[in-house]
Amino acid sequence: MQRTILLFALALTFLAPDTRAQTPSKIKSEEEQMREVMVTMSRQLGVTCTACHNTENFKSAEKTTFKVAKEHMKITQLLIDAGMNGKQGPKADCYLCHRGELKPNFKEKVPPMLKK
Repeated sequence: MQRTILLFALALTFLAPDTRAQTPSKIKSEEEQMREVMVTMSRQLGVTCTACHNTENFKSAEKTTFKVAKEHMKITQLLIDAGMNGKQGPKADCYLCHRGELKPNFKEKVPPMLKK
């Protein structure tokens, strides 16, 4: 009889909804946030992670493209801080210059020195 009551109590414990305070599942770790930023950047550049990163050590700065990307990220942040934040005009991001290509390939129709 006691065993049946104990089993019933355990079953109720597992079947009852959890009424304890739950932490919001929308809180993302720093690593998850960084991964989202990297995925966005790779899509804007039209590349995969291996274009800039060493797959054996993602924090390694041995690749030239990694170093260039870090500098471009600084430039992009300067542009955002200067007002290109997407609120009143364009938003500075990788796509602004790269248009889905690792190396931007755009030329002005008329060379700037020849403009009147």
